[in-house]
Amino acid sequence: MSDYSNYDSDIFSCTYEDQTAVICLKSESFTVAMNASKMHELLDCLNSIEVDERIKGIMTLHTSGDERISMTQKFMKSMRDNSGYVQKEMGVTRYGNAVKRLTLAINEFSKPSVVGINGQVSIDSFGYFLACDYRIATDDLKIKFPGLKIGVLPSGAVSFFMSRQLGATRSLEILMAGKTILADEAKILALISQVAKPENLKAACQAKLNDFYAIPGANTLNLTKQLIRPKTHELEEHFEMTSRLMWNSIIDL
Repeated sequence: MSDYSNYDSDIFSCTYEDQTAVICLKSESFTVAMNASKMHELLDCLNSIEVDERIKGIMTLHTSGDERISMTQKFMKSMRDNSGYVQKEMGVTRYGNAVKRLTLAINEFSKPSVVGINGQVSIDSFGYFLACDYRIATDDLKIKFPGLKIGVLPSGAVSFFMSRQLGATRSLEILMAGKTILADEAKILALISQVAKPENLKAACQAKLNDFYAIPGANTLNLTKQLIRPKTHELEEHFEMTSRLMWNSIIDL
């Protein structure tokens, strides 16, 4: 297992700041999905943080701009438009498996996890943020639906967590509408827990982690397992279903 206390790559960086591991995601989930070595590094990083007794929790920071949203749409369009049946199936399977592995790793993480979301993010990448214990977004948050606009269903765990929080009918309305979700609406819908100014995002994340750290023993984990985190088999069954649905939405076009 490598040392990730001061790590930097084109996909993510990781630094240890006192009792907190800070991971900055530089790329959308599809970039990791298409590169097995990058996925291994990210999962290995999470494992390293998990076993390090010096680290009490993890802060994940995500920044995004228009170019990353358009890249996500371009990637999904490339899977949809691929001329070969086998190539389409391989693309969907690899993407689905990568997002599943990352979401499960976050959901099963034994230490508190807080995510800070800055700017724009695709609904597909937002799925594994919903697996975190607490989500803080900047006031200029925009959750976009790049796949739906070209006929590809939102994938990953977003529909699973949304239906748990909002109910199936309300979740269906939101996901089918495909309208950009802004920060205030996201907070009302409980997709995020708190709104902060961009310059205060990291400090707000650390403040919430400090609240978690103040709870002794494994009580934080026990509470999140009771109230927030689903059983592993529930997520696995959901990913199996959504992978088939994503495949159907691509092959039928």
